[in-house]
Amino acid sequence: MDDEASTAGENPNLDEREAPPTKPARRGDRAGRQAIVLVHGMGEQIPMDTIKGFARTIWRGDLPWSTVRDDADDIWSKPDPKTGSLELRRLTTRKTAEGGNYPKGVRTDFYELYWADLTAGSTWEQFVSWVRYLLFRSLSKVPGPVRPAWLLLWLLSILAAGLALLSVLPASTWSTIGPDWVRAAVLAVVAALTTVVHQMATKSFGRVVRYTRAQPDNIAARAAVRERGLELLRALHRDDKYDRVILVAHSLGTILAYDLVSYFWAEREEARTFQTNSGSFAALQTLEIAAAALDAVIIKVRSAGVYDRLTLEQCQTIRKSEEFSRFRQAQADLRRAMRDSGRPSSNWLISDFLTLGSPLTHAEFLLARDWPDLQSRQRQRELPTSPPVREELEPRTLAIARKIGGFPIEEPEDDTRLLSFPTWKSPPQWSLHHGAPFAVVRWTNIFDRSRHIFQGDLISGPLGPSFGPAIDDIDLADLDGPSTRFTHTRYWLEGAPPARLRALREAMNILDD
Repeated sequence: MDDEASTAGENPNLDEREAPPTKPARRGDRAGRQAIVLVHGMGEQIPMDTIKGFARTIWRGDLPWSTVRDDADDIWSKPDPKTGSLELRRLTTRKTAEGGNYPKGVRTDFYELYWADLTAGSTWEQFVSWVRYLLFRSLSKVPGPVRPAWLLLWLLSILAAGLALLSVLPASTWSTIGPDWVRAAVLAVVAALTTVVHQMATKSFGRVVRYTRAQPDNIAARAAVRERGLELLRALHRDDKYDRVILVAHSLGTILAYDLVSYFWAEREEARTFQTNSGSFAALQTLEIAAAALDAVIIKVRSAGVYDRLTLEQCQTIRKSEEFSRFRQAQADLRRAMRDSGRPSSNWLISDFLTLGSPLTHAEFLLARDWPDLQSRQRQRELPTSPPVREELEPRTLAIARKIGGFPIEEPEDDTRLLSFPTWKSPPQWSLHHGAPFAVVRWTNIFDRSRHIFQGDLISGPLGPSFGPAIDDIDLADLDGPSTRFTHTRYWLEGAPPARLRALREAMNILDD
């Protein structure tokens, strides 16, 4: 019943019977339906705790889309097989007011991608290996924003080694240092610290090790986590009631969610392939023109800089351009055309990727050896960027493109770089390359600029300089000043400052405006 209810006051918690798949009604004939998938971060997460807090924050308060009376319930919890776990449930909401891309309002379902159970069991040896991997690199290969934390890690490691050395000194040496109670105190401190550090390392940071490092003993866990996420995305795309999927991730979960977008895009080859006689091909052409124009702006701004990468200020300049606005609009138009294909096997529903407190800002430190290595992986389309890498067409491919015709290759042909490539089939087809998910997915990143390591969120930072200036970076410190406490776990806290909650809700873009 909740999928078909048409008034804001109806209760979406009524029993519903599954109907056989049918072709979706035209969007103008029904209220919209969208799914929000939340990917949690590291730690001993409890199923449903994270998603319940997030949904409450997003859906309650002074909201422009709300139709809820002060005394009315607005979120319900229902069983749903898509999550693949009986520990998880779907949270569903009332229909919103009309607006944006939903002329009859939209209902929203919240899903949690829970993966903490698949990364448990990290060993102390794995943690020590990971710390050694982070420590033993030259200072020049440590990004500036993370150097204070890197130096602190060195200090703590030296302190731990010193205490361990003291604990094994022979009794004869201790007798020259002081009385026996001094040795007993040192041994007690070492034992307590060892226990605390061991628990933190294996339970919390161990999940970082298990997922971020492709070591032989981590491969199975990484594969299981990704497959669970991919299966949830597949299930949402098979369900013809959804118009759109928003993927939200926090902390370490942003690395997982980034991988899921990349892998899911690569496997949906039919969805990113367009016949030249189809209506969606015109949207692809518009996107190519917008991407070329945005690329020209990026090149112009980069040439005015003195660094080998874009600065945050340069990214902000690019995002203020008309070319960026046109690219964003072209992204949305093409994604909606892909959604309306009418075939579940060839639709694409992920519209927005929202990262909160993302360690991807330190990608050259965590995912690569250094900045050149990160750049190389991006050019090879191993790590997708926004905007995506535009590829130079090979001579044979260019000949096919000329024969097919109707594509924006300008004269003189000094730039034949495109996001898509032609395939010699009948009727002719063009496909977006496998590293271009952000040709249609809008990426927004929210972070809290840190000070003195423990103020703000050192784990987070801007992503535009590392993953492309089409990422909309939002620094919460610019809204109400720098934080005076550690804020990594406070992005959707109900008691957070109003300006920060408003920024989060606006970034969700509930009405797909």
